[in-house]
Amino acid sequence: MFAVLYMLFVLLATITVMNMLIGVLCEVVSAVASVERETLAVNFVKSKLEGVLQRIDEDKNGTISKEEFTTVLSDKSAIEALNDVGVDVPGLFEFADFIFLDEEGNGE
Repeated sequence: MFAVLYMLFVLLATITVMNMLIGVLCEVVSAVASVERETLAVNFVKSKLEGVLQRIDEDKNGTISKEEFTTVLSDKSAIEALNDVGVDVPGLFEFADFIFLDEEGNGE
């Protein structure tokens, strides 16, 4: 009688441990998939914006001026790429004065 109860206990304990390990494995796979998905989105936006910035960089010095920046923010493909990763484009446009503060000679 005790042998049957012991075998039942061992069976239930084994199934419980296996279930916990499967749960941990599923959590790890979900976390890795989330990180990979975010990395792919960032790389997609980066490549798209690099193409737009190279096309808009008029003086070809590798940096953009405030005028070139506002041109980027009016480019439809750039706006779509930024929206895809959750960037607030109207908010970014409002911060253009702050971003280019030194360029206008108002900064330090």
